[in-house]
Amino acid sequence: MSRDLVIAPEWLGRSGLWTLDAKGKRREADAEEVGLSEAFADRLEAWMDAFDAIYDEDNEANSAFAGEVERLAWEAEGAALAHAAEAELGSAWTIIFDLSAWREKVRS
Repeated sequence: MSRDLVIAPEWLGRSGLWTLDAKGKRREADAEEVGLSEAFADRLEAWMDAFDAIYDEDNEANSAFAGEVERLAWEAEGAALAHAAEAELGSAWTIIFDLSAWREKVRS
């Protein structure tokens, strides 16, 4: 039986890591609790810190990276984290990298 792990950013101190329950509902997860290394957890935390740093508390839709290069680099690191999670957890897990919620908020 495969387990699902989602890497998806959320602002305000969220881990960016989620498991899916039987009904598909996301539950925030801790990297080490699902079997990921401390090095992975540190990388994930740095990735989420970069995301939290762009948060505009007064207008979430204005939250943006300084430029496209910075945004693309951040997105690439997220994709690299997804590949690293796949390598660490193996075939027992399905890894999903999801930026759709953040992109939708920014478009609003």
